[in-house]
Amino acid sequence: MGIDRRKFLKQAGVSGAGLITLPQLHTFDPFSLFPSFNANQEPSILQREWMEMGFGMFIHFGINTYYDKEWSDGNFDPYRINPTALNTDEWCRVAQAAGMKYIVIVSKHHDGFCLWPSRFTDYTISRSKFNRDILAAISNSASKFGLKLGLYYSLWDQHESESTMDEWKYIDFIKNQVTELLIDYGPIVEIWFDGFWQRQQSGWEKKPEGEKSQEITIEELAVRNENFIDAWRMEGAYRWQMDHLYNFVKSLQPACFVMNNSTGSYPGVPLFPVDARTGERYVNFKEDRKKWNWLGQDVYVPLQIETTMSTKGNQQFPEGNWFWHEWDHSVLSKEEVNTYLDFARKHNANLLLNVGPGPDGRLRKEDETVLSGLNG
Repeated sequence: MGIDRRKFLKQAGVSGAGLITLPQLHTFDPFSLFPSFNANQEPSILQREWMEMGFGMFIHFGINTYYDKEWSDGNFDPYRINPTALNTDEWCRVAQAAGMKYIVIVSKHHDGFCLWPSRFTDYTISRSKFNRDILAAISNSASKFGLKLGLYYSLWDQHESESTMDEWKYIDFIKNQVTELLIDYGPIVEIWFDGFWQRQQSGWEKKPEGEKSQEITIEELAVRNENFIDAWRMEGAYRWQMDHLYNFVKSLQPACFVMNNSTGSYPGVPLFPVDARTGERYVNFKEDRKKWNWLGQDVYVPLQIETTMSTKGNQQFPEGNWFWHEWDHSVLSKEEVNTYLDFARKHNANLLLNVGPGPDGRLRKEDETVLSGLNG
């Protein structure tokens, strides 16, 4: 399958056939990623290596690509999926030429459809007309072009969690799928969790808009963010078993950064335990806080800003699409992408820029043209 697969199988004691035997879980020391408390609060060596990547490609491709959807409910027929011109080498070649150092692909969105042949659900690429492991292809292509591989994984799964499993059995389902992802596809630089809000029923609200967003002070924003973190730790972190899941990821790949999307309502806020913060469309802020208290100690937590090449969305997502849509040919200009890059560098953040390949598996011509011109 992916790079270093035999090594990962051997380390985890996983057979190529049959069910996964979950590895023995050892408590991971989160401060192995962070520096000890000091006056300067500098990033750790591992954090610096992650930050030095700087620029990456986000790839949204899946069942939504074939049904003109950004979100779907897990009931679409996957047989329609058939990217006849799929060329993951092309994706990675464009990323490399644009100066990107890593790629993060959506392995499973909120609909629950898996781009790999997971043994724990029937809603996978194996049921498509294409019937080939896309994650294996992208893993091999990333290795060929010297790119590091990251994975987006939605905790919220509308195909499985709400129909077939209780809340606690579903945690085992997540662990089984995470084991497949972190064993079969070589070294993973980050795993990007999403969908926390499905089990966070209190303590958070949408961000202020318009004039209200301009009126809020940095001090008021800090209080709002801290209240949100407290609410997360009191409910969401428990219901998702995030402390356990964090340690579980580290038992498989200690250097894999764990991220948890705090959404556009709280961009840049760490949903601990995490190794880096997400910043969905976080491209216009007054100040980015780098130091946060975790387990009684101030730690440096780096930031990744995520945005998309599309600039024309629909009524539900007006700021731009993440998945491909036939009617959407909007695209950021080369100058706009460079502005985002400059902004990210100014704030010591990574920029993860999204593309949505079409149903044939090829990048949009608009995206390829802009990205190919970045280093020209």
